[in-house]
Amino acid sequence: MENKFKILIVVGLGLFVGLVVWVVSTTPNEPPPTEKFEPPAKMTYETNNIVEEKNGVKLFELNSGKMVVDAATQNAEFENIQGRFYQADGSFIELTAKHGTYDHQSGDVHVEGEVTVTDSEGAKLISGQLDWLGKEEILVATDNVRISKDDMRAFGDRAEARNGLHHFYLKGNARVLKGVKD
Repeated sequence: MENKFKILIVVGLGLFVGLVVWVVSTTPNEPPPTEKFEPPAKMTYETNNIVEEKNGVKLFELNSGKMVVDAATQNAEFENIQGRFYQADGSFIELTAKHGTYDHQSGDVHVEGEVTVTDSEGAKLISGQLDWLGKEEILVATDNVRISKDDMRAFGDRAEARNGLHHFYLKGNARVLKGVKD
């Protein structure tokens, strides 16, 4: 009986060792640590637009060939811009420029490079740079400003307009010509 007891102990030990080997070999490896995903600081979009509204009324919309947005501040840079600024009286101003920036916090827009602005009544402004000051709702053109409408031509270093191009103020080397035909 002693042999049977020894055989049972050896078989039991063999089963125990087999069980330990099976558990160790089938235990899954620890998964690799997951990497923390950081969104890109700046996102680039091709052919995009931005719209600014105040109290449910659209103030402006800008379309661009390329837009780069800072994810943290929501500020944007634009290339090949076409935009439209809406006036309270229902008229609008159309804008084209090579490059521009938009400040999300202030609502200001700065554009430069072959800036051309036309209003819905035929007035035209050409300058090197133009700023839309969002809080004041004013357009400020600088860098060789030229304004034309009907038979009037105006030139200056700086022009400011509050109500489309109906009323503008010229500063620096300002001159206005009336009765001019192209």
